[in-house]
Amino acid sequence: MSTIKDKAPDQNIDICGKICPYTLIETRDSLKNLSKGQILEVTCDYEPAAKSTIPNFCKNKGYPFEVIDQEANLWKIKIEKSD
Repeated sequence: MSTIKDKAPDQNIDICGKICPYTLIETRDSLKNLSKGQILEVTCDYEPAAKSTIPNFCKNKGYPFEVIDQEANLWKIKIEKSD
């Protein structure tokens, strides 16, 4: 069974240089445009968004997600829309 990390994203957004709440607003708005089962890949350089805000949003919505550490202060978050 493949993990979210292995799936090709259907959409990519880059929220580098943004802080909360803008990181979450842009992520949420991008997910609204996806269909069930599609993958959003978010590139983020703001640690609170990558490790707390966006993962908590995904948990509350029931969206499977995976945070991938790329390098110092850069994360990719893959989110599968499930509704």
